[in-house]
Amino acid sequence: MTSKFSNRLKEAKELVKNYSVKRYIISENNDRKVERWVVVGKTREYLIMIDPYWCRCYDFQHNVLNNQVSQCKHNIAVQIALREDKYNTFHLTKEEYDYVRSMFLLS
Repeated sequence: MTSKFSNRLKEAKELVKNYSVKRYIISENNDRKVERWVVVGKTREYLIMIDPYWCRCYDFQHNVLNNQVSQCKHNIAVQIALREDKYNTFHLTKEEYDYVRSMFLLS
């Protein structure tokens, strides 16, 4: 295991241990539900996509997208949290989520 990945794995495990992974279930029209993931980082919260993998963090934008590493610690944390069932779930309306999402875009 490369040191780049092992460092990210160690940090991801710490995020999961601290329940820093959030799952948002958004109720849209016609009872359709959408799922979004957020990881609370050291300085802000990061919106995560799991299929395909995506994160708004610097590491993802500069290292993952440039094929320097395969995933950022936030993406790894979501995978671990799913496997270990260690995340907080929040149920929101679309309007509530739009407000929350706007906070991610401003920070």
